[in-house]
Amino acid sequence: MSHSMTTKWAGVAVFMAALSAPAGAADLAAMPQRYVPTTIWTGVYVGGHAGGAFGGEDASNPAIGTPVTYSTNPSGFLGGVQAGYNYQLSPSFLVGVEADMSWSMASGNYNFMTTTAAGTTASGIFNSNQNWYSTVAGRFGYVIGSYMLYAKGGGAWMNADYSLSVSGPFAGGSANLTRTGYVAGGGAEWMFYPGWSAKVEYDYLDFGSSFAPLGVVGATVNSHVSTFKVGVDWHPGWF
Repeated sequence: MSHSMTTKWAGVAVFMAALSAPAGAADLAAMPQRYVPTTIWTGVYVGGHAGGAFGGEDASNPAIGTPVTYSTNPSGFLGGVQAGYNYQLSPSFLVGVEADMSWSMASGNYNFMTTTAAGTTASGIFNSNQNWYSTVAGRFGYVIGSYMLYAKGGGAWMNADYSLSVSGPFAGGSANLTRTGYVAGGGAEWMFYPGWSAKVEYDYLDFGSSFAPLGVVGATVNSHVSTFKVGVDWHPGWF
């Protein structure tokens, strides 16, 4: 092939490449791009969690005799679900609200011997089974890119079964109570993949004192619970 013919075809190739370049750029620009939120935490989320509950619980009834107070301190596994909404105020700060429900296997009992005012003795068992906890809380977070530290506080509810068995002249019984209190806690969360985050959290739940109608004598129960949870959240706004 002559030198002039080679030069001719080289020129044609350069001309065709120049024509195709704008079209290729336009095709790339027209391709759908993955949506990446500028405030990555803003939006609705849902998820699940698992962990443990460690309670401090005292039941008392001076009508039975001495001792007046018996402690069960229930503890056990818990697991549940959560849902909430975050609003990122700025690159560094976030506010939100979250509701959760945890089913619990926390239980405890106290075996006691009591001496009544009349001088008679009786043995007994006080048992507590905490069935579930639920909270609705506000959250305030400090954001560092894909990481967040947060504090939370709000209302708490607990459902528990109580039973009291006493030998001798006293009748025991059982009762199911749904109790109201408050929650305060906090945790850390990490957006480890677009739309998915993992977290660890500690919460303190306090339910004050409630009367449990356990047969004739009944008991006043004072309860608080510490929960430790790990969880995963899905943020559908990313998709």
